[in-house]
Amino acid sequence: MHAVAVVEDNSELLADLVEFLNLRGFHAVGFDSAETFFCAWAVQSFSLLLLDIVLPGADGFEIAQQVRAKDPCVGIVMLTALDANDDQVKGLGVGADIYLSKRSSLEVIEAACYSVLRRVQAASHSAMDQSELWTLFAASWQLQAPSRVKVVLTHVETIVLAALFDAAGMSVSREALLQRLEKPETLSNLRNLDNVVSRLRKKVHAACKMELPVRSGYGKGYVFVGARVVSP
Repeated sequence: MHAVAVVEDNSELLADLVEFLNLRGFHAVGFDSAETFFCAWAVQSFSLLLLDIVLPGADGFEIAQQVRAKDPCVGIVMLTALDANDDQVKGLGVGADIYLSKRSSLEVIEAACYSVLRRVQAASHSAMDQSELWTLFAASWQLQAPSRVKVVLTHVETIVLAALFDAAGMSVSREALLQRLEKPETLSNLRNLDNVVSRLRKKVHAACKMELPVRSGYGKGYVFVGARVVSP
């Protein structure tokens, strides 16, 4: 699921965009200012930004410029009422991928988001450093470290890692992981899940002398923070 940050100070439009994108299969989060967005960006990554330009405090141009300087692969869609050519040139100049009018239909906005995300994914794959790549061979229950050492996994470990790999760097809640394991959400199963992750970290370190890049996510889940790919 693609994480999308929608930055818009019009509360009604913000709610409409977030609701629509979530209904269309995105994980959209709304922010009413640059400041609230940057606070969230410090602890959460986004694949795509949908930015208004005229905002209280820092504007959309400043957001795009700062984000693009730190993350060249993130997608940026400018959505604004400013139609002047100079504004469009400036928006594209600071790193926006697409510049849309707020008069655009929700379907056009959705299509633009998917178009930009395809570019983001292509850029991410081409830029991925193979020396840092973790590969999950789900069918054979194996995890290959960047050092090319393969670690044999249990069925449960494979399911947990597959869920984290599929999340594209986003935190996966412990409850969602239990659902993937087809286990009820009980205190005992939550503890067992934490033990699975702990044992997996130790197993990987013992096998290849590398730290498994699984971190406790923002909230109460886990996130795989390294470069990763799933092979059949």
